[in-house]
Amino acid sequence: MKSAKILVFLLGAAVFFGSCAGTNLVETGNATPDVPETNSLPEGTSRQELVAFVESAVLFARDNGRETAIMEFMDTAGTFVVGESYIFAHDFNGTALVLPYLPSEVGTNRLDLPDAEGVYIGREMRSIALNGSGFFHYVYRNPVTNRTGPKVSYVMKVDDTWWLGSGIYVQDADEMDGSK
Repeated sequence: MKSAKILVFLLGAAVFFGSCAGTNLVETGNATPDVPETNSLPEGTSRQELVAFVESAVLFARDNGRETAIMEFMDTAGTFVVGESYIFAHDFNGTALVLPYLPSEVGTNRLDLPDAEGVYIGREMRSIALNGSGFFHYVYRNPVTNRTGPKVSYVMKVDDTWWLGSGIYVQDADEMDGSK
């Protein structure tokens, strides 16, 4: 059973990181996957690739435990941080567990954090995760570029105590609704 989970994890990671093929890649000098030179996911990263990335992180968390997963997800040079896209995690009480680009926010309650349009993103994503998984569209400040723009995230429940997600910044409404 464990070997089947590892295979699913590896397949999800291959689909996600396979989306980087064809981009300029830099040699990292370590055993982690190459990071696109632009420090972001390739233009046109699909919602399916985003789902595969999050699913692979959930499998990693379930197979390796919460503490190990949190350490790996917080590593900005690790497998689960790819430029502007990264795994974030919260418990169902609203406490941030993983924010690799905002480590000072880890341990704070983010349920009442509004986006640029006043939507409480912590509450909304938690609600989606409580039901299993799904997409959430919002406006958020990009921690890499410091610019605010539209973002779509996919969130997924790990177990009854916590959930995680990742997102991609999008350029237009078609990308937000998944029609591109």
